[in-house]
Amino acid sequence: MGQATSHALVAAADLQPPLAMGVNGLGAELGEPPQHIKMLGSTRFMKTILCKLPNEGQMVFHVFMRPVSMTVDLTQHIKTLHELYSKLDGAQRVLSHVRVLSDDWAVYVLRQYLSNNLYDKASTRPFLLAAEKRWIAYQILTALRESHARGICHGDIKSENIMVTSWNLAYLADFAPFKPTYLPADDPAEFNFYFDMSSRQSCCVAPERFYDPGSKIAQHLLALNSNGKKDSGVHDSNDAVMLTPSMDIFSAGCVIAELFLDGNPLFSLSQLLQYRKSEIDAESLVSGIRDREIAQLVLHMTQLDPDSRLSAAEYLDRWASIFPSAPLAAYMDKSSPDTRMRALFGEVGHINDHNCEIFASVACANVRNCSLPSSRCMGIKVLLACSRGPIKGDPDLILPYLVALASDASPQVRTQAIVSIRDLLLDLNQLTPINVNIFDDYLAQHLHHFATDPSVGVRCIVASIISDIADTSYYLMGSDRGFSTSAKHTPRTEFLDNQVRSVVSKLSFDESEVKHVLLCSFPQLYERGVQSLSHIITYLNDRDCWFLRAAFFDVVFAASAQISRHASREYIVPLINLGDQEVFVVISALRALVKLVPQMSPAMLWDKLVEAQALSKLRPLRSGANEFTKFVVSNARLPISTDLVEVALDITKSKNKQTDSRIAAFGEEPASSQATATAARIIQLQEIGAALKTVFLTPVKDPWAGAPQKPKDRMEAFMYKKSLELGFGSLPKQQRYEGWRPHGTLVAEVVEHNDSISCLAATDSSLFASGSDDGVVRLFDASSFRKNAVCRSRATHFQGGRITDLVYHNDLDCLVSSSDNGSIHVYRPKSHLFVDLASAQELPKGEYVAGLGFAKGATGVSLVASTSKSRVLFYEISTMQLKDEIVLRPTYGRPTALASDNSVLAVIGTSEGMLILIDTRFRIELKCFRHFLGHQITSLSIYTPDSVLVGTAAGDVCVLNLRTGKWPMCVCSRSLQELKGNEINRRLRVNSIKHIGKMPYFVTGSNDSMIRFWDLEHLERSYVINSPETATPYSSYRLNDTVYYCENTAPAAPRSPSIRGGARLTLEASNAIATNNGRSGGPVTAVTIIGAPSVMLIAGLQNGAIRVLM
Repeated sequence: MGQATSHALVAAADLQPPLAMGVNGLGAELGEPPQHIKMLGSTRFMKTILCKLPNEGQMVFHVFMRPVSMTVDLTQHIKTLHELYSKLDGAQRVLSHVRVLSDDWAVYVLRQYLSNNLYDKASTRPFLLAAEKRWIAYQILTALRESHARGICHGDIKSENIMVTSWNLAYLADFAPFKPTYLPADDPAEFNFYFDMSSRQSCCVAPERFYDPGSKIAQHLLALNSNGKKDSGVHDSNDAVMLTPSMDIFSAGCVIAELFLDGNPLFSLSQLLQYRKSEIDAESLVSGIRDREIAQLVLHMTQLDPDSRLSAAEYLDRWASIFPSAPLAAYMDKSSPDTRMRALFGEVGHINDHNCEIFASVACANVRNCSLPSSRCMGIKVLLACSRGPIKGDPDLILPYLVALASDASPQVRTQAIVSIRDLLLDLNQLTPINVNIFDDYLAQHLHHFATDPSVGVRCIVASIISDIADTSYYLMGSDRGFSTSAKHTPRTEFLDNQVRSVVSKLSFDESEVKHVLLCSFPQLYERGVQSLSHIITYLNDRDCWFLRAAFFDVVFAASAQISRHASREYIVPLINLGDQEVFVVISALRALVKLVPQMSPAMLWDKLVEAQALSKLRPLRSGANEFTKFVVSNARLPISTDLVEVALDITKSKNKQTDSRIAAFGEEPASSQATATAARIIQLQEIGAALKTVFLTPVKDPWAGAPQKPKDRMEAFMYKKSLELGFGSLPKQQRYEGWRPHGTLVAEVVEHNDSISCLAATDSSLFASGSDDGVVRLFDASSFRKNAVCRSRATHFQGGRITDLVYHNDLDCLVSSSDNGSIHVYRPKSHLFVDLASAQELPKGEYVAGLGFAKGATGVSLVASTSKSRVLFYEISTMQLKDEIVLRPTYGRPTALASDNSVLAVIGTSEGMLILIDTRFRIELKCFRHFLGHQITSLSIYTPDSVLVGTAAGDVCVLNLRTGKWPMCVCSRSLQELKGNEINRRLRVNSIKHIGKMPYFVTGSNDSMIRFWDLEHLERSYVINSPETATPYSSYRLNDTVYYCENTAPAAPRSPSIRGGARLTLEASNAIATNNGRSGGPVTAVTIIGAPSVMLIAGLQNGAIRVLM
């Protein structure tokens, strides 16, 4: 803090009293007194204290005590610090002070606190890798370029003044414009006082800053003393200009050399003075740097001639090839961890051998601080990608973070972390000596924690990877044993076997899903000896889980080479003889038997002779057996259902004895008696007054149509009886949609609802249900619409609120409805009533179900519901108990539609144009897609197992491929000009989509009162059902991978209605139907298809009317 006669200030520092008051006297300047945390450093020149401010967090206080033995004017220096702060505002990689305070005791310089400097970082495990060191060197030069461009020189660059964050962001801190520019070469006191605060005897001061007695610099300083400043101890402001960028370049070169010399300084004070006199060769000092390119950079930066050194910007340009390319997230120091992680995940494809350490350090520092589970999963994937680079053989950097994330609160994150641990271990080729006990001391205890995870899905993952981890551990421990039970045991292998056996034992008594996954690893575990055959036999006792029993025999088939002959005979064959009602279990058992037959051949000589004799006898039959096998395979057909077989067997056993005896007696009677009985019956017919008619017979075109028909057999009578008990008027016919195209003929119209129709649901019979905004669900029978003039509902269910969705499950024969009052009702539709099946569910106030669907879960069929609060709920349909839930991101928007096809997938559409794919088995979010035009999703319908139809508020229906995420086709109700301008016409909003069977057809209802029929294979055959006589021309337009089909003109007015099926209508009914047909009645809010008694289209309107069209 002095240039001229600074010896006075050095001597005065020895007379200073201790810092008794600390920083408590700053309460008036700061508003509240700072809280003292600890002392970071204490030298004669300056004290460094870590304090906490109430509103600013932790801050570093550099305290310069005013000397008591002399008067020092610090006004100019405080002004210089304020100017420095204003100039460095916004500079990259620069950590300037934020405030300067002064009182009668001291001057306080405040800056933000960072825990580590470069000196501490270089000596802390895990040590910095080569790419990380180059990255820090690049940042040091960047900080110098930014500060020198603003006319600011640092003056005291050393490793203690370069702060480094946990993700290797380097900041140049503690600018020292108040320290002297020049130092005497013959007196080290001033150097030790100002620049060697840590007493490490390292020197990073440029050699031109030292002067000899009698030199020009000494004479210049002597002139300053003669001008009356010899007692001040503070250099003139003009002296600060004498700090040059080349001085900082030399200091930065010394710091970079120290970084690559593993913390050893390049120069001590004595060595620097010798180097100043050319008594030491610089190349000998940098010979310890193994990176030759960096050594050349250091040599150029530490040249004796200041004019030979380049600027920081020139060094960055000339040596640009040796510095790694850092990800964009490394520069986002003011963003949230989630934002940085998303940016980092987007650059995973740019990870290479030169920058993977930088990616890894950024990911490690941010992954545990992310608030969203998806961001943490992205971080895990980035860490796994980084582990396959140069740090592949050192798990110290990546593995601890993965193990920590395996205890995350989200099951999705835990699953991803455990799988990544397995993948990381599989990628290791060898272990360093310090990591040789990684399995014994580190991973073994965590495996037990993984096996007791509360999530079934996570435990399934543990069961699937346990054999891989055990195998990898043996390989990395250098054991030749592998999976061989005959190799020699060692204490370490015994310990590992016990740990794996304990984990397998816990998983063996888990849920059926976990045991099923564990069975897949049985061949490896059985060969290892950690799982026995006698234990997995107990899995056959689980009568409620057929796939577990089938998996047992599949595992026996796969592990047949490891199972001994004795075990095959004594254990497996008796189990195969057991009966099972599930077809797939029987198939698996037979497959295992075929595999085990060769192992059960007799071992004794006479048994072999008998076997050889038997084979010789059977040899002539081999060719016939082969032909018979081909015949059986070629005539294989799909089996009928088990329920139908059981009914047929019951009917066969219980024959009608009375009918059999009458048939037998009829055969024994003479022909005359039979004729008399027939005549008697004819006379009886005339007596009851039946009118006799003359019928003229004509030949039939189809000879089979008039073939003699047998009476109804017992099977048909039984099925007919059951259909009557279930409430069907007739046997339900199979729905055939092939070739069906609606003609727009109005069959009936019903107006019973008092508000808009919100949803429709058709059963597998002639019944269908409607839901309305009036809170009422009504049941209709479509078969009565063609017979009766008065069309009315069969049953009514009042739920209240506004009905939001209505779904029906054919196999369970249940109907589920939801309302915006938060209620969910489950009931069974009968012919004239609703039968309640489960208690109603109520969601929290303000939340309601937006979409319903059925999907297959891990234990059966589940009800999936998306709510207005961005939750996805999974209910057990028999009890309506909530089993699980998924919380969607708020950025996705509000769920507006849901589609499922009773498979393991469900698709949810939102108000922000997002589509979320849900796996209903593990109840996790698989993928997320965004509508390429960003429109609100209004309706969804499963098109194929891999694609979905998406209706939007703009009137478009697009096909989304769920596997590839591409949009191959989009049909639009708007014109091509509106599409190109992305104009949203609310009049064309698609309110409902109904896919027709397995054909490439679907029907849509829109706000423009149109019901459109779309044929995706032959789009020219598409038309408006309300106006089928007018063809609608379409034009195609391709953009990227999507083909658009747009309507050229608006369809013409529809034709007059016609009533088909012979229905008798009164004059008033006919006039009402004629008035409301076509496009009148307002928007079409819901559509569905019913297949009995014939295929018909049901449409719900905004005015509450329901129309039935053919």
